[in-house]
Amino acid sequence: MKRVEATFPLPYYEIDAAWNIIAYSQEAEGLFGLPDNLTKIVDEGTYDKAREWVNFHRRKTVIEMNVIKENSDVILADVYITWTDEEKAELLLIPKDSQVDKVAASLKTLQSELLKTKTELIEEKERAEQVIEQNNKLSAPFISLNKETALVPLFGDLSYDKIMSVEHNLLEAVRESEAEELLFDFTAVGNIEREGFNYLASVLKALSHIGVELFVIGLKPGHVPNIFKWSLPEGVRFRQSLEQVISSKRSRREAEKDKQKET
Repeated sequence: MKRVEATFPLPYYEIDAAWNIIAYSQEAEGLFGLPDNLTKIVDEGTYDKAREWVNFHRRKTVIEMNVIKENSDVILADVYITWTDEEKAELLLIPKDSQVDKVAASLKTLQSELLKTKTELIEEKERAEQVIEQNNKLSAPFISLNKETALVPLFGDLSYDKIMSVEHNLLEAVRESEAEELLFDFTAVGNIEREGFNYLASVLKALSHIGVELFVIGLKPGHVPNIFKWSLPEGVRFRQSLEQVISSKRSRREAEKDKQKET
C-alpha cells in the first residue's frame, strides 16, 4: 500500500477487484488506521449492500455505508465509487457526521413535522407554508470541500420556489467562503420543472459573473434532454461525478509538478 496526496481533505482509497487497498490518503489513515482490505472497515450490517454495489458492474455510483473507525466507532458515510478499469476502483468517503449529516437530519425532522400536520393543513396553512419554505432552504446545502472548492448537493424536485428559497443563502455562502469552484450535484434531484431550471440558470449566471467556476455533476438520464434543451449559462461544465472532478484536478496538479521538474 502507498499513501497518496488527495485533492480534497477527505478519506480516499484505491482498491483492486478483491477489495485489497492499493493506496490511501492521510485522512483515511487518520480515521481508519491502515487496513489492508476494505472489508476491515465495512460494518457487518452493511456488508451485503457493499458487496452488491462495490463491483465493476456498477461503474460509477454513490451509496451509504456503515464504516468502522480505528477506535471501533461505527459511523455512516456517503461513499463515491468509480471503477477506472476491471481491476481498480477509487473510493471517496464523506462521513455523515459532517455538515451533510446535519442537513440530512434537519430534513428528516422537517419531513416528520410535515407528516404530523398533514391533516391540519387547512387550519394551519400559514404554519405549513413556513415549514415548506424552511425545507426548501435546506435543499441545497453549501459544503466546503477545501478553500477553493465547494459542493452544493440538490435534493428533491427542482422547483421555482425551492431555488428562490436557497438563492440568498447560497450567494452569501459563496461570498463568505471565497470558493473558486462550485459543484452542483444533481444525484438526489427528482423532477426538474421549467421555471425552477430557469431560476437556477439565473443563479448560475450571477455566480459566473463574480468569477466562480461552475460544474454540474450527477445528472440522471432523465435529466439530460431538458437540461440541454433549456440550456445553462455558457461556461458551466458537466462531469459525471465528484470523483471525475477530483481526478481531473489531480491530473492537472501532477502535470504542473512534472512541468516544474522539467524546468
